[in-house]
Amino acid sequence: MITAATETLLGGVRMSLLAEQLVDEWLNRNGFFTLQGIKSGVHEIDLLGIRMSKGHLEGWHVECQVSFRPVSYIGKLSKAHQKKLGAMGPHSAMKRPSSVIEASIDEWVENKFRSPKKKGMRDLCWQGIDWQFKFVHGKVHDKSELAFMKARGVELISFEKVLHELCAHKPGELFGGAGTDIAEIVQYYAEYAETARRE
Repeated sequence: MITAATETLLGGVRMSLLAEQLVDEWLNRNGFFTLQGIKSGVHEIDLLGIRMSKGHLEGWHVECQVSFRPVSYIGKLSKAHQKKLGAMGPHSAMKRPSSVIEASIDEWVENKFRSPKKKGMRDLCWQGIDWQFKFVHGKVHDKSELAFMKARGVELISFEKVLHELCAHKPGELFGGAGTDIAEIVQYYAEYAETARRE
């Protein structure tokens, strides 16, 4: 029997996978060869993409977190901060001071991009590439988290931009396979909505 909580969790997982597939498709259409869902034990990388750019390989490490109704922060609270704030868990939505948000994002960036484990995972795929760090996001609970990420060298890409560019796809452009059907549905809906708006 599936409880309401389990159904909500599974819905979030499905949404996350759909978003990643669309981002994968977007990268393919921008000339990237991609690997999705790379795992090593409990560690995971959402997407790695490489393409030839000005005579050398350009590498993107892309993490995705797409929410349309965010209820909490992106960064987790450390145990020390949980205790200090009286929070019930690392994903508590209670108001956080700016210093705590910054510390949580420091840890998030380290865990997602900069840790030796993640570097090792990237090197197993392609060595000798100077990786760029990208974060694809939807709506966020607190925009200061994005500002802290940007200050730490993570380029921010809105999911809206990804969808817009997928819908602007022209016949004959490069495309991949994982998200093609979904991207076509999004494009169909965008064209339908535009036609309905004009009528």
